[in-house]
Amino acid sequence: MNADDIVVALVALWGGELTGRTRLQKGAYLLDRCGAEFGLRFVYHHYGPYSFDLAAGCADAHEENRIRIEQRPGRHGVRYAIFSTDESAERVGALSAEKARRIVAKMKPCTDVVLELAATVVFLRDEAGYADGAVEEMKIRKSIKANDDRTGRALALLHDLGLTPRAETARAG
Repeated sequence: MNADDIVVALVALWGGELTGRTRLQKGAYLLDRCGAEFGLRFVYHHYGPYSFDLAAGCADAHEENRIRIEQRPGRHGVRYAIFSTDESAERVGALSAEKARRIVAKMKPCTDVVLELAATVVFLRDEAGYADGAVEEMKIRKSIKANDDRTGRALALLHDLGLTPRAETARAG
């Protein structure tokens, strides 16, 4: 799948409408880690894992009229995007659309911040070399956002997705 196909599939999986670039980026990253194998390169950016290729895919899909992007004013004057599409998702990378829908259904109730924290833990653990110290590193990097409630919700999501941090798994055993 190319990046614009991935964007369209993600928006379709969220019911044809997905709110926010953070949700798009972190949802894509977590789906990738759950087996979608998109082949996108993610780097650590302001809000955790970020793919410049995925961002370019948004622009391409919009230019090709495959998605619509509506900008709305948000809190503190920061604008946010609402992505929508009429297309459907048949496959999502290496995942069937049905399996990808089940994964997205677990992410949907989460706030953007919880998705950000969860994706950051996985990135720090698996790609930045923090291994079992990823949760503590995430708490340091995101000290204002990573309160006990949000961190607990992020770890619960990772457990539900089968991406539980190794240290958390060992404590639970």
